Amino acid sequence: MDIPSVNGYGDFEVEPYEEYIKRWPLDFTNFPECLVRIWVHRHWSDFEDYWLPNGALEWNYEKRIFTNDQILQIMHHGDWLDTLDFWGDELFKNKQRRETWLAQYMLENGTTPEPILVYENGGDINHPRGLPDEKFCLPYQLIEGHMRTAYLRGMIHKKYEKLQSQHEVWVAGAST
Repeated sequence: MDIPSVNGYGDFEVEPYEEYIKRWPLDFTNFPECLVRIWVHRHWSDFEDYWLPNGALEWNYEKRIFTNDQILQIMHHGDWLDTLDFWGDELFKNKQRRETWLAQYMLENGTTPEPILVYENGGDINHPRGLPDEKFCLPYQLIEGHMRTAYLRGMIHKKYEKLQSQHEVWVAGAST
């Protein structure tokens, strides 16, 4: 797929999103603009190296509402869930973490500022960042939004009083 790289990515003068989106090809209408901003533009090198070669532009995307129980069904390969749960616990223990813009938003609103991205039922797909032959987790493989997911998990486990019962999630799947 021929999509533009993010000019200056990894530098102090990275191209602003508002400029980047002007160069985004119009023929990728199935790819949500929100994901161009929070996934492609914000994480360009990972997107280019791992997700673009694995067909992310051809996936189907649907925004859904997940309950807290569904959020806890989102998996990740390796020991990533341990890391996410550590970050989620740190949300309530570590003052510096709690004072970040993301933590402040989520603690105040009880949900994420942007939907996370998962892949549904991809158990036959090799994870591009996993060990050789390591497949996507079932039922949902976390793709983007690790810190948001960590904080949601922490809020769920702590039964945080402002936690909402539902959250927006982008669900990707194979194109039909």
